Amino acid sequence: MSEIHPVYSSYEVLNFTAEMTRYVIDNNIKGDLIECGVAAGSQIAMMQKTQLELNEKRTIWGFDSFCGIPYATEHDATQPAIGEIDRYKLGLLESTGVSSHSKDSVIENFNKWNQSTDNLRLIEGWFEDTVQPTSKQIKQIALLRLDGDLYRSTQVCMKHLFKKLAKGGVLIIDDYHLEGCAKAIHEFIAQDKIKHIHNIAYYIKP
Repeated sequence: MSEIHPVYSSYEVLNFTAEMTRYVIDNNIKGDLIECGVAAGSQIAMMQKTQLELNEKRTIWGFDSFCGIPYATEHDATQPAIGEIDRYKLGLLESTGVSSHSKDSVIENFNKWNQSTDNLRLIEGWFEDTVQPTSKQIKQIALLRLDGDLYRSTQVCMKHLFKKLAKGGVLIIDDYHLEGCAKAIHEFIAQDKIKHIHNIAYYIKP
């Protein structure tokens, strides 16, 4: 069995995902485990590994285009992993080629890491098209991890999923250091309510 390794992040970030998964289970916070922007799948695989070690098996939802990050909007300061925003493709829902991992490759990684997929729901498509209709199938969320990089990708997830976060539930914001992401978060949560540990931004719903 291969060890789950972080992609586009660090073991510190991966371990924090494990810690927060353990936190919601140990504290009996009801709800599913969700990540928006799964990339290669290491974070949701860590959610799975952690909960199974605790004899828990909640549904894990993974939202992703599975073809990469789209183009930034006027609310973003940069195009992630590229730099300058392409003004001719502003807000275009088309892949920039950055962070492109197919759904099949995520399943392959789960198999490589010896993690079950029978409770895994991978939702393919742009968040703008998939999050709202799929949210109707989600009753409650215990852990919500956002890794959409951009303002619009973050905003649509907050709009439709944050309200389903249980009391005591955890929101992890991977890209809080990016201007567009932070702007979207602040439309729902005051800046002084966001907590930080090891440069990781998170929020526990009161």
